[in-house]
Amino acid sequence: MELYALRWTDEQLREAIKTRLLEIAEELLDEAGYAVLDNKGKVYSALLHHIRAKFLNGKSLGMSARQDLEYVWKMLPQVKKRVQEIPGLIGGIVKYGD
Repeated sequence: MELYALRWTDEQLREAIKTRLLEIAEELLDEAGYAVLDNKGKVYSALLHHIRAKFLNGKSLGMSARQDLEYVWKMLPQVKKRVQEIPGLIGGIVKYGD
């Protein structure tokens, strides 16, 4: 985790996670050749749903403890990489939702 993330408040860390998830959604859509503006919300929602289920025991970002938020921040690059490795995943999210 970047050192500056350690100095963020919990709320700043939550906002940074949300912002980075939106960026990842845009990057994944662009790489897959889909319209970013039309589909960003779907991919963002799917990513957030995955993170809540996989890393936060179903809790929202707002209800999660600091250590869990730090772990999510650290895992975001791996989440992006994993999504990139699954052929057709972004297309499926665009077509069917999360």
